[in-house]
Amino acid sequence: MSARGTVAGLPWLNTPVLVSVPGLDHDLPSRVEDVRGGLVVIAAVSPSPHARVTDGEILALSWAAPPRGLLATSCVLEHQERLNPPLWVLRPVGVLRRLQRRRFARADVSARVALSGASAVSGPTDGWSAGGVLTDLSEGGARVLLDPGQRVPATVHQALMVDLRIQGETLVTLATVVALETVGQGRHQVRLEFELSERDSDRVRRAVMQRQVEARCGRDRT
Repeated sequence: MSARGTVAGLPWLNTPVLVSVPGLDHDLPSRVEDVRGGLVVIAAVSPSPHARVTDGEILALSWAAPPRGLLATSCVLEHQERLNPPLWVLRPVGVLRRLQRRRFARADVSARVALSGASAVSGPTDGWSAGGVLTDLSEGGARVLLDPGQRVPATVHQALMVDLRIQGETLVTLATVVALETVGQGRHQVRLEFELSERDSDRVRRAVMQRQVEARCGRDRT
């Protein structure tokens, strides 16, 4: 197997990718299993009984490529290798393009989160803090389930500071409260929206895509 693509810009081995299949309104997560002289081999995806994919189909492939952002290209499905797990062999046929970040993939990325009062200028100022766990995460925001007995003394549209660890690194960013909700057993949940730096966006995207791949692999084993 190749360690990386032989065509400039193609994703490396083990890169999480998203596959856009004709007839399906959402992308499917997969992973690069091999790169063979310009062909990209990915773990086969299972769209649905109503969206079967045949050899010769044109698909779209996208992946995170820091620091360039999210890249995409069109590919032809050359053939399917019915192994365990099954593989799709793709031949890129389009130019590489950078995607605009208007749609954000979400996943149940598990991580501890610390929230605190914040000022967009000076950082934490309000003297309060609360802990919780992520219930989902995307480049555009997150949902945080607060620990029992914890509350956020903030209102909708108010800014606060988010501190969490993903992929072994700390991410600290300002966020805006979108909603404050009461969930089961009287616990509280906060929906947040944030604008991340390019570097933090790439980190979050990789974590989300990796979690999607892991979830799909878990379903395949059941």
